[in-house]
Amino acid sequence: MSVAVTVQGLTRVYPGGGGIRDISFTAEDRAVTAVIGPNGAGKTVLFSIIAGLTSAQSGAVSFASADMTMAYCPDVPQFESWLTAREVVETSLAVSRTNRPVNKKQNDVRAEQSVQSTLRTCGLGAVLDRRVADFSRGMLQRLGVAAALVTDPDILILDEPNSALDPIGRADVREIITEQKRHRCIVLSSHLLSEIEQLADRIVVLDHGGIVTQGTTASILTDGLEPNWMVRLGTPSRRDITDLNTVVPEASFTFETDTLCSVRFRSFERAETGLIAALEAFQVPIIEVTLRDRDLDASFARIIQNREHS
Repeated sequence: MSVAVTVQGLTRVYPGGGGIRDISFTAEDRAVTAVIGPNGAGKTVLFSIIAGLTSAQSGAVSFASADMTMAYCPDVPQFESWLTAREVVETSLAVSRTNRPVNKKQNDVRAEQSVQSTLRTCGLGAVLDRRVADFSRGMLQRLGVAAALVTDPDILILDEPNSALDPIGRADVREIITEQKRHRCIVLSSHLLSEIEQLADRIVVLDHGGIVTQGTTASILTDGLEPNWMVRLGTPSRRDITDLNTVVPEASFTFETDTLCSVRFRSFERAETGLIAALEAFQVPIIEVTLRDRDLDASFARIIQNREHS
């Protein structure tokens, strides 16, 4: 993959102490880069600078080419209440094409097709002529994504695109993002870390305006992870804890129920050879083996806690 956006040393600090400090990372083309962090970490400030809506006090944002286009959807998109969904998206498309030489007749036809197609993609095909005043917050969020997407940007920035959506709406937007990353660079933020875990190729973790860590989603998920597995048994174990610890001394067994057991090792190296022996030691069918806390919520908590204690 090629780098689409390079953020180097961005700093903007407000009088109250908020803002961002020395932020550097890259976002690749045809990939999703997620920026996560608690409220006040600086995500929206960062996105505003990348989108050119706010200036940095120092640092720079550069793009793979000078003619790359960008669209930004804020966390709470706002539109004139008397406009219809179709008119909002039409206006967004028209503004984006202001400086592009086009054949007007062909452009009008293609624009209408693009507007309707984008509204359908974002789940608004049935309400394209309804006025924005009648929209719920979730519908406004979908409309914001549509207004950004219709411009066919090289870089799409989405600030909390799922925050006001129900589970079905989140699944729809997740599908849209998964499809769209095949065509463009996507930079997004979300407090719904389970969504980020499914969508992101790379993750940047912010806290108090600075980068705590960054890397691939896989590396973030295993950052500070302990070698502890949850084992779900088909029937209660034929061996008790004393016998299990004797048979597999490199492991520590803790039963949470008679069919759910925690198996902990001192290191992943020991687990590499000891886990199979531990599973065999139960002498009953195994239903599920899961590495404990291997999800983004747990990883994020570990990362922030480790920073606070360092």
